Amino acid sequence: MTRLYDQLAERPRTAINHSSLNPTERAELRRIKVTQSTDLTNTGGAGRFTTVYYLDGDEREAAAVFAEENAAQLEGIDFGSKNAVQQAVDREVYDWILYALGERELEKYESVVRETRPDEEVTWVIDRDHYEQYPMRRYSIGETPTVRIDRHSLDALYEDFDDVITASDLEAHTAIEGDVRYVLEYYRVADGNTCDPVSHDGEMAVRKRDA
Repeated sequence: MTRLYDQLAERPRTAINHSSLNPTERAELRRIKVTQSTDLTNTGGAGRFTTVYYLDGDEREAAAVFAEENAAQLEGIDFGSKNAVQQAVDREVYDWILYALGERELEKYESVVRETRPDEEVTWVIDRDHYEQYPMRRYSIGETPTVRIDRHSLDALYEDFDDVITASDLEAHTAIEGDVRYVLEYYRVADGNTCDPVSHDGEMAVRKRDA
């Protein structure tokens, strides 16, 4: 392996000489490059974005470096609207940039993803496969495997419910909209929520283990 490859394996970099990598190594090279578009007004602070280079698989680390290196340029961007960063990068990288900036909080499990938007007081729980495969269709309520919770944390809701939490309990809650099965699944798999899936009066439910 070349020295540059070893350096990239340690940490994503902002200025590299591509020719220092051999052909096999260059095949693994990725970059986060944003060019501000003249047809966008939501472009944040003045100045050019610094490009970040990284190895395939290091998207999360690269997004953190990008957020750090481009703090001034990212300041002032409304990430709830169309913006230059969103247009320039893959959705997975964009998600991790938002995470690094504190615009999103992400928990990923094998079956579900919890995404919280602190400024909006909104939490989403989404089927993991759907979240990864259909990024532009994550946040629609209805036929998609998605549920939205407004102004309540999932941990607080968990504590507020009785020992058995049923699908109908969740459906009756005014803060919850969408497919409540994914809230039950989140409670089943999430760190710290010790419960087991059960059937209660013929419907899906979870039972707290200390009950």
